[in-house]
Amino acid sequence: MTPNGRVPMRSHRRLLTGSVNPSQTLENSNITRHTVDGFQADERLWPRLIKSMKGKLSVQGSRILNVKRTKNVFEKNFSVRPEEKLVKAAQCNLQTIAGPIGGLLFISTDRAAFCSHKLIKISSPCGEIIKFHYKMSIPLRKIKKAIESKSLKKPSYKYIQVVTEDNFDFWFMGFLNYKSILKFLQEAIYETQGHYTL
Repeated sequence: MTPNGRVPMRSHRRLLTGSVNPSQTLENSNITRHTVDGFQADERLWPRLIKSMKGKLSVQGSRILNVKRTKNVFEKNFSVRPEEKLVKAAQCNLQTIAGPIGGLLFISTDRAAFCSHKLIKISSPCGEIIKFHYKMSIPLRKIKKAIESKSLKKPSYKYIQVVTEDNFDFWFMGFLNYKSILKFLQEAIYETQGHYTL
């Protein structure tokens, strides 16, 4: 463990796969210690440590996108026509007036769509709690432009701004590779409309 209490990065893969072997047993004790790249812990600690690490990975958006799973999520959450094909999906945040919402941006042959990872909770007028995924769908033919934008305060923060024909703006951020996603989105718009406006 490093001085700041973090597990070294090189240990993560072996911790999560469970490829850890006992290295020594302490004298006068039945406690076995394990070592992974210089990190030692009692065997009682491993289940909690692994659970904690998996939780942190999922909270921080470090999920690996499985192509089949992503397609299933898209088809489950949106009314997909038989001829519509999913072109690209990427994890990102959609900026709303309440703050950013983490989820998936889907680019298909017909639309750009977003679905949140977590359920949004609101109270109904009756006092009941309603839970739902935050979803939006924009037909590609209704998108005026999709452009790169950056923060004025922090120019290294890049965004994708999508402007619709009726002048609504949608801001997507937090991509691992925003240029690639922007390119896919612009190409999908061009193929649908036959032209692209910058």
